[in-house]
Amino acid sequence: MENGLPFDYGKSEIIRDEKGKPYFADMPLEFSLTHSGSLWMCLLADRPCGLDLQIMKECDHEKIAERFFLPEEAEYVRKNGQEGFFHIWVRKEAYCKMTGEGFFGADMPCCLADRGEYGGKRFCFREIEVSDEMKCAVCSTEELDPQLRILG
Repeated sequence: MENGLPFDYGKSEIIRDEKGKPYFADMPLEFSLTHSGSLWMCLLADRPCGLDLQIMKECDHEKIAERFFLPEEAEYVRKNGQEGFFHIWVRKEAYCKMTGEGFFGADMPCCLADRGEYGGKRFCFREIEVSDEMKCAVCSTEELDPQLRILG
């Protein structure tokens, strides 16, 4: 190939699986997109991956956690407040994006552990420091070392 890669990334089509998760039709790359406010991010990896970014804004975090989080996650939110809530929220979103499952009603592991196995599949979480007002997490089947690159 003229770009030095074993595939032509300029001509690959993005399609969706049966659950709606997008992927490249003929490229061995996985990707995940996220945005919050005016910021957006894209993660590219050689394995299933998910990415979520959230601006930490006021919300009834304890009530939401009681309704949608596992009991141990809700307890973590009670102890750690809004920051704890968003720590769990971005991990849950990243996990769902990695698996292609929806957030609400999805069966998922406790997101307090940095890594583990659930439903026969491995998962690893990693945080990306963006700012004091934001939380960002990556989830993949194996540990990733994501790099934040700001494009002009």
